[in-house]
Amino acid sequence: MSIFKSCDVRGIVDQDWDAGDALRIGLSLGLMLRARGQQSIVGGGDLRRSTPRLKTALIDGLVGAGIDVEDVGQVPTPVVQFAARHLAVANLAIVTASHNPGVYNGIKFLVDGRPPVPAVMQELEQRLATAAPAARRGKTSRTDILPEYEAWVSGAARELVTRSNRADTPASHHRHSGSAAQTRVVVDTMGGAFTGLAPRVLSAAGYETLELDPAVDPDFARRDPNPARDRNLLPLIDAVVRHRADLGVALDGDGDRVVFVDARGQIARPEQIAVLLVEHCFPGGTVVYDLKCASIVSRAAQAGGGRSIMQPSGHGFIKATMLDTGAELGVEVSGHHFFGLLGGGDDGLFTALVVLGLLRQLGTPLHDEVARIGWPAITPDVRVAYEGDRGAVLAAIAARCGGRVSQLDGIRAEYTDGWALARASITEPALTFRFESTDRQQWRAMVARFLAGAPDLLPRVLEHVP
Repeated sequence: MSIFKSCDVRGIVDQDWDAGDALRIGLSLGLMLRARGQQSIVGGGDLRRSTPRLKTALIDGLVGAGIDVEDVGQVPTPVVQFAARHLAVANLAIVTASHNPGVYNGIKFLVDGRPPVPAVMQELEQRLATAAPAARRGKTSRTDILPEYEAWVSGAARELVTRSNRADTPASHHRHSGSAAQTRVVVDTMGGAFTGLAPRVLSAAGYETLELDPAVDPDFARRDPNPARDRNLLPLIDAVVRHRADLGVALDGDGDRVVFVDARGQIARPEQIAVLLVEHCFPGGTVVYDLKCASIVSRAAQAGGGRSIMQPSGHGFIKATMLDTGAELGVEVSGHHFFGLLGGGDDGLFTALVVLGLLRQLGTPLHDEVARIGWPAITPDVRVAYEGDRGAVLAAIAARCGGRVSQLDGIRAEYTDGWALARASITEPALTFRFESTDRQQWRAMVARFLAGAPDLLPRVLEHVP
């Protein structure tokens, strides 16, 4: 399986790729920058055990290609993104595998201010064959950007919340619950890049902050740093209930994703958080969402007089569309929340500070807001092994599934009572499905309707649908 994915580089270290590959990727990326008239880049990496050697090699490659590198060290991905904005540098490269297990690592990057999409990833891979050092080597400098980031993230979140307190917000939503010190927050950095930093920022903002585990786990030996998997949130849920906290905040391995847990230990889904943001921060705005999102996102945008734009899953697709359309907000089911004011970037800590500020301003607990927003009858991803021609079976599904069909990413059919989605896995020979309906009793009927063109798959999918 190639390490060159649709929006980034990702693979098992010393099996799929190593420091030698990182150096060559640095050379290739450097050539891409120079071909676009770019001369400088901001570099950084997460706290995985393999990151220092891969980051060193990547920077060596960039410098060898004649690119000047501003190295901000091993910090969360949002800090590197902030550094690029703060230093007015249009390019960045981050050594990270985000939420993946510790044996993985990868590279996220921007070229001329834009995220990679499949065509850019293909260019990066193709240039490897001819990548060679430039006549002039670039320069490397180190910058400690954390103090500036800490001041910025609190101030920017506070400013957005203050702006949201607008005249057209219902009067009942102007109750103030008192000081932030009354809000007790449990923070789970999952052993990742925000360990120590996120609790420090939240405490400085006045919240009573409890850190679930103050130790960095460079191998993620205790659990994968992926808050999108409910089982990984069990320690946080237990701590929130045990400490009688107002809510819990889980940040993924590199810190660009966040998932919330309310005081009763219930998970607030990323789409529900997006609705909260749409209603109070961006009414009438444009929202970009991935095609796996619950329909509450698009409905909330349209109810506020705004518009919603569906895109394939993947941060590159969401961010590129935000830049192209000037959208105010983006969301993925995995816990990414993208903001136009961050140049389409995502920052789990920024999102947490905004949500905490909104709840304080509204005077309502997270549980009440989530209950008001509601949640449809939606399945988790249903994964079915499939060794045959996945393109052919998707075409067969599309031919007979009925409804309004989109082939933006796989096959998505919209019905009057919900929608169904089938996609080919990019990591293994499998198909993934997802279904949303008005109630759970309709799921099985929807599955049968959707899979009319692939009846052999029907019993295998229904095994996973209650």
